[in-house]
Amino acid sequence: MPQVKLKAYQVGDNDIVAAYDPAGAIQVLCDYSGYPHAEFNLEDVDLVSDAMLDNTEAFDQDEGKSMTLEKSLRQELEELTEPAYLHGWE
Repeated sequence: MPQVKLKAYQVGDNDIVAAYDPAGAIQVLCDYSGYPHAEFNLEDVDLVSDAMLDNTEAFDQDEGKSMTLEKSLRQELEELTEPAYLHGWE
């Protein structure tokens, strides 16, 4: 039986989580943040693009400039062994 891999999902406008499926992504975000589950539905969940997974730069709003990340989102995802919250922004 093939092993199911974690995938990166964007839930809502501001959060990226690692989960096995969209419903699991909502579960991860709500467990992490304390949001009520009713606040999100499957239309609020999108698979993160390959370009975003491999990006090694992010814009730091506090600094007002781009910064180089230590790891790409794909590298972070590959290190995980279970669903988890990855990143968020305001």
